[in-house]
Amino acid sequence: MADEPPDEDTLLRRYPWVVVRFACHFCRRGGDVRLAVLAAKFGADVTMGRLVGRFIAGCEWAPYNPTRKPQKYGMKCGGYCPDLRRRGPPDLPPSLSGLTLIEGGRRDMLPAEPAPLERRRRIGEADDGG
Repeated sequence: MADEPPDEDTLLRRYPWVVVRFACHFCRRGGDVRLAVLAAKFGADVTMGRLVGRFIAGCEWAPYNPTRKPQKYGMKCGGYCPDLRRRGPPDLPPSLSGLTLIEGGRRDMLPAEPAPLERRRRIGEADDGG
């Protein structure tokens, strides 16, 4: 269970990183909150899904905002936590993440020289190519 990435059901006390990041797909809202601040405000037993819900609740495009009239195709808040379902730390530089194995091998490589093009014959063209 220690190797599983955090998801919406992860308790704040089990969140693996010190900073919790929030962002929105549609607006510029977002920010970083330290884990200790969230634990002091909401308790250590709050789930990450509930914290994302609290972030969405503060948005003017929140689907359950009482000041907005419900719209079938209207814009909704796109708030999320970008570090959920992520295995590595969010601030790890790519050079320190190590090498990644790419499936495939020599058989999957592209040929060095392009294959000769087959000339398609036109209707009524002579068989001798002329």
